Amino acid sequence: MRLNLSSKDIASLLNISPKSVEINRYRLRKKIAVDTKVNLQELIAEI
Repeated sequence: MRLNLSSKDIASLLNISPKSVEINRYRLRKKIAVDTKVNLQELIAEI
């Protein structure tokens, strides 16, 4: 995500489905208690 890649691009790099990438993003949001309105790329850039 830090490289500003789309879910489709990440999926092709990792040889997984784009849906798997979306599920992982969802789980990350849930784990760090971040609302869906927050852009994960911006949040990671702040860290």
